[in-house]
Amino acid sequence: MARIPEPAPDATGVLVQVAGSGLNRLDVFVRQGLTGPGVRTPRSLPHVMGAEGAGEVLEVGPQADTDLRPGDRVMVFSGLGCGHCRYCRRGQSSRCAQYAILGEDVWGVQREHIWLHPQSLLRVPDHLSLIEAAAVPTAYTTAWSMVQTAGRLRLGERVLVVGASGGVAVAAIQIAARAGAEVLATTRGGAKAGRIAALPGVQDVIDSSDPGWHLEVLRATGGEGVDLIIEAVGAPTWRDSIQSLATGGRMLLCGATGGDNPNISIREIYQSHRQIIGAPLGGWSDFTEVVRFLELSQERPLIHQVLPMEQVADAHEIMEDARHVGKVVISIC
Repeated sequence: MARIPEPAPDATGVLVQVAGSGLNRLDVFVRQGLTGPGVRTPRSLPHVMGAEGAGEVLEVGPQADTDLRPGDRVMVFSGLGCGHCRYCRRGQSSRCAQYAILGEDVWGVQREHIWLHPQSLLRVPDHLSLIEAAAVPTAYTTAWSMVQTAGRLRLGERVLVVGASGGVAVAAIQIAARAGAEVLATTRGGAKAGRIAALPGVQDVIDSSDPGWHLEVLRATGGEGVDLIIEAVGAPTWRDSIQSLATGGRMLLCGATGGDNPNISIREIYQSHRQIIGAPLGGWSDFTEVVRFLELSQERPLIHQVLPMEQVADAHEIMEDARHVGKVVISIC
């Protein structure tokens, strides 16, 4: 950690004093310099990480096109697009050819002050603290994209959230349960199972420590399987996840934290009309919808731990060791 210069003023932007930044696997991968298929060019150092955050407006540039005012509490949207292509105009910025993510492709929000374009900011719902709001943008927008936009969840369907201790997973559980789904979850070992089972809407928590856990999913669903799977683990869980799907079921993907080369049977997919759908961080339209969802439902992110910026290395260790249930948040100001 080091001091960096104060950001230069932006006449068309908004200056935000950052209160906190939610930690994501993305931060760990950026720090590690992850490479491979689907991974954009590694960043040069020094680099400021942090894809999501929340804070207070300090100043509004004289040419900024916004109704935000100093003192407003705001959340920072993680995705950046060109603003004028057909995808950006539809609010699908994550499909833009110039798409970038704060903290990955450009300097992020883990700093005291940052100038941002007004179109990257939404007001924080009244019931959320700034630390809670800092845990929302990336995790909840991704979960909303998986469950609703790409997953097209229908009332009464069964949802399985694989590796259910992360921020995206907990958000997906909340969104699916509020939509009237029957929610099942998996986690490795019993230490986290109790906290996951206590989340409203969770019907069953299955131990995924050993291969073959799909049999427990089938048992819990009367042999039918689940209609929708939220999957971010990757190689270690794909085979069991696919075998947990009902006929016509959909598996939504947003990551591969456990590995990128799964062992799968193609026949198990097409013979049962199953679908595998990529659903990374959603666009601006998903972000606005999920903020509205939080306002109406009064849901709150599940915060595992809040650590000061001076202990960011400890926060990364918690993520890498998968000791968390919910979000780890870095407090900044």
